Amino acid sequence: MFAVPYSTATKLNRYLLSSSSSCCRTAAIAFFSSTEIPPEPTIDVSAFQTTLTNLAPSISKSLTTNGYYATPEPYSILPEHSIQTMREQSIHLRNIGRFEQSWSEKIDAYGKVTRFDKEGVFACEPDGQDYHDAPDLILYLSVMLQTLPDLLNSQQEDAEFGLSASSFNAKLAVTSPGGSVYPLHIDNPQGLSAGDTRRLTCILYMNPDYQNGVDGGELRIFCGSGGSSSTTTSNSDNGNSADEAKKKKDDVVDITPDGGRMVLFWSDEIPHEVLPTAPTADKLDEMRDRYALTVWIPTDYYHTIHNPDSKFANLGDEAFTK
Repeated sequence: MFAVPYSTATKLNRYLLSSSSSCCRTAAIAFFSSTEIPPEPTIDVSAFQTTLTNLAPSISKSLTTNGYYATPEPYSILPEHSIQTMREQSIHLRNIGRFEQSWSEKIDAYGKVTRFDKEGVFACEPDGQDYHDAPDLILYLSVMLQTLPDLLNSQQEDAEFGLSASSFNAKLAVTSPGGSVYPLHIDNPQGLSAGDTRRLTCILYMNPDYQNGVDGGELRIFCGSGGSSSTTTSNSDNGNSADEAKKKKDDVVDITPDGGRMVLFWSDEIPHEVLPTAPTADKLDEMRDRYALTVWIPTDYYHTIHNPDSKFANLGDEAFTK
């Protein structure tokens, strides 16, 4: 049996498998057979977990105060060589046909749901079956799922976030250059009415050759107009460096998808969009492709989903009526 030292209960010879649920996947485990020789990931699991542990207080504070968090530097979470490897594995999955046209849903004032394609955006839902083709991507998802929920829950003295490691949902997406966008949306707009318990969105960008001011594709987060305390934070409050990664404009914040930057925000409350990706580049320029790996973490505290008493509860109404 293939084995590599791993500081958590899950080892590299296990898959994350998906259940039949389209909303959240149950985290299941399957072992390689003795005749299989799986590829060896490059991610240093111990170092990755230590980094998450060190950042947990800042993440918790920023989520509570601002509703979102962005890592202070492009390679605060994983080193550049790991991000480059993960991008290459993402490209490989695309080349072998794992990606398909990305789509989303709009909900009107009457509750009618309409599906629409995202032009220039392609995606897949990575799971354990992709391990041989993308071992670092699958290992990253495994470590995030097993480490982050407990870390963030433990930061709350009065009440836990109630984040759960029992299920997950993940998406690997590429946004094409030439101006492709994501429209303004909330990841979990329906919540419990649709059986959707996603609470925390965690995005890892994989764009080591990102050119600031050229490649675009910034994540624009709508922070609301309720005062500067929720829209403008200091480096110590949010963990962000004073570089171009974070550009504040009135009631929004723009975060560049450079390097291996990570962004987290509340899935059921924070409106966001993706600005035009490399708008002046050719649509076929693969160097300008914008890759992002998202994992959604659910909560067992159902009352926190679309909680009307949350300080972020009205952001959706504000954003969509502007």
